[in-house]
Amino acid sequence: SIVFIHGFTGHPERTWTSKKGNVRYRNDDRAAGEFVEPPPKIRKLNPFSSSDRGNRDAIYWPRDLLPVTVPYARVLTYGYDTRIRHWAEAPANRNTVYDIAWDLLVALDSERRAEPSRPVLFVVHSLGGIVIKEALRRSRGCHLGQAYLCGICESTIGIIFFGTPHAGSDPRRFLHRIAEKVAKAAGFSVNEQIVSALLPSSERLRELRDEFGPMAQARSWIIHSFQEQCGVGLLSGEKVLTYVR
Repeated sequence: SIVFIHGFTGHPERTWTSKKGNVRYRNDDRAAGEFVEPPPKIRKLNPFSSSDRGNRDAIYWPRDLLPVTVPYARVLTYGYDTRIRHWAEAPANRNTVYDIAWDLLVALDSERRAEPSRPVLFVVHSLGGIVIKEALRRSRGCHLGQAYLCGICESTIGIIFFGTPHAGSDPRRFLHRIAEKVAKAAGFSVNEQIVSALLPSSERLRELRDEFGPMAQARSWIIHSFQEQCGVGLLSGEKVLTYVR
């Protein structure tokens, strides 16, 4: 299984979609015999909004590209509502990273019951990287009545991080800056109270960082971290993530 988890103000489909693209090469590959199986079924775990199918030229990575290289994979996308901006007509979301991580474990376990030992690879962006670290930490520590959730940590084979801050003396402040930049690029202001409730303390983020390394090493997980080499146009040429160690 390959599980995609988005970040701040993200979406289980739009985050992984390029609005301009061309998937005609897939037909060429099928004709050449390189890809003969049908694409896997794309499933959403706890989607919080509807799909956007308006742009026929858009490429949705989990649906349009993964089947070419991993034709037998089961692909899942996880959606959660950070709601870091203020809407007068909508109640503020009070979920924390801990709540999101737990909901992810429960939703993923529900999808895996038929094949609980199936290997799983996570693809995560920004805050999604913090969510999966916390989810795997909690999966490892599940005991007694929730021992079945341990299988997710035990079945994990790797994680691909995009723009996730792993280091820094004040990781919480860094995540807060990312939220502000993303919000500014989208044209709205951040609700400070909601962001403060969402993010763990800097001390807890440092603890999570320090716990994750030995856990990944002990289980021989394949870890890849990607960051921007060039500034992002929507962020006035700045990088969302300036460095990763």
